[in-house]
Amino acid sequence: MVPIIKVKDMQKSLDFYTKILGFQTTEQHTLENGEIVRASVGVDSTLIVLSLMKDVQTSQRIEDVGKCKLGVGVEFCFNIKKSQRVYDLFAEIETKGILTIKGPQPELWSNRLFTVTDPDGYVVSFAQHVDTAAPQRTRLKTVRFHRTTRRMPYASIFGTR
Repeated sequence: MVPIIKVKDMQKSLDFYTKILGFQTTEQHTLENGEIVRASVGVDSTLIVLSLMKDVQTSQRIEDVGKCKLGVGVEFCFNIKKSQRVYDLFAEIETKGILTIKGPQPELWSNRLFTVTDPDGYVVSFAQHVDTAAPQRTRLKTVRFHRTTRRMPYASIFGTR
């Protein structure tokens, strides 16, 4: 799955993801006038597609999308390779003047995580698995999750078979 997010200022978003976060641009769609309307950026094998706000090509109308505050309720979490420590990446990003929502800290699910926001308000987190979780985890009761063996029929998800 590759998420496509709407952005207000393509150059500002591209600069954030490539120059600040260190992502690579893998593809760009440019109009004849040189304006970039769509670009794919990513790290490792994970991509996000940035799509200029005025380039709405779905059943959504530009007016409807324009009424929404971008980024609300959306968070992207990138897992960091073991060779790159989360503290090193955090320090590198912080030297570039980016304010973080949350600095590197252990989470309950055995990840060390830090979070920033992009120019349009999308939340971007970076996590690295650690052997020890947050101290609160030891005080939590063990909860067992049961998987259901019942599968949803294909038709109920997409309407047809």
